[in-house]
Amino acid sequence: MAKQNVIKNNKFKNAFKIAAAALCAAAIVAIVIITGRQNADKAEKTLNTTVMGTTASITVYGRNGSDIIDDIMDLENNLDEKVISWRSDGSEVWNINHSYKAGEDYQISDELADVLERTLEISEDNGDLLDITIRPLAEVWGIESGSTNVPSQTDIDAALSDVDVTQVTCISAKNSSDGKPYVNIAKEGMSLDFGAVGKGYGCDVAADYLEETSVTGACVALGGSIMVYGSKSDGSDWKIGVKDPRAGEESIMGVISAKDGETLFVSTSGDYEKYFEKDGKRYHHILDPKTGYPAWKHTIAATVVCDNGLLSDALSTLCMLLDREAAMEAVNRYGAEAILIDDQMNVYVSDGLRDRFTLSGAGYSLIQE
Repeated sequence: MAKQNVIKNNKFKNAFKIAAAALCAAAIVAIVIITGRQNADKAEKTLNTTVMGTTASITVYGRNGSDIIDDIMDLENNLDEKVISWRSDGSEVWNINHSYKAGEDYQISDELADVLERTLEISEDNGDLLDITIRPLAEVWGIESGSTNVPSQTDIDAALSDVDVTQVTCISAKNSSDGKPYVNIAKEGMSLDFGAVGKGYGCDVAADYLEETSVTGACVALGGSIMVYGSKSDGSDWKIGVKDPRAGEESIMGVISAKDGETLFVSTSGDYEKYFEKDGKRYHHILDPKTGYPAWKHTIAATVVCDNGLLSDALSTLCMLLDREAAMEAVNRYGAEAILIDDQMNVYVSDGLRDRFTLSGAGYSLIQE
């Protein structure tokens, strides 16, 4: 499938210009937003909250900030509770997981069909590693819910029998006989989980809404994904601090700088977000559908910068599942940029970010290739 289909229906800006609005609590696990002094003449509203099962922060510059934040929260809650969440009883994904019949078309909304189709395309183009049927394996490991036990190989193998993204097909409205979109899951016992793209897509939803408002700038952070829009109140350059994956929550290991005024998306995945250690080994929540175990390609954190939230979220996960060279190749194919940190504290920065990134963390080495 053509790569441009992956990022259709989204508004594009010039890539590699990065913006941020405030120090967003939700970005602690991924990135730190470094702002200049606030301009007292500019209205600024901030809400720190939770949505999509994660911490979130929304900052808006301009008039009617509180109302706009309320609208964004309504959009994110609607997306989560009515469409994309596997947790929310009654959402589209929950209903699919609990009532689909193997091999039969199941009608879905245009919005879910768009997310599903683009996610399946990204997965297919990258060895089926971005697996939205990973939920049975995630349940066996239980890392998200605080488990600190390594499951038996028998349990892992049993879960893997229900993990196979190639069994899922999206029938778009234009390709169906009745003009309605459908999902078809070929095997019983499977379930869908959009955790690898949901937060990023939530940032897309916020960006599309902001285009219809009069705000001058905004930052929406949903877990490890962040969207920055427009300009800071003081007009200064934007700076994004990349989280130090082996230090405290607010520690950074480097800074990305860019001019303000652009809409851009940044997502980070890492082995430090949800994990446990046992017998000297770290087990984290990003699971490899090929092995059944937490991904281990020597990358401990991956930050992806591009002009689309779903794509940035998907690619940051894929960067943890691919070896470094393959990860950089994948990022380049989609016109994105990345910063990868390996287990030897080496930092690799793609070409488009090299003149915008400054390494600051002690013990890290910037590798030029």
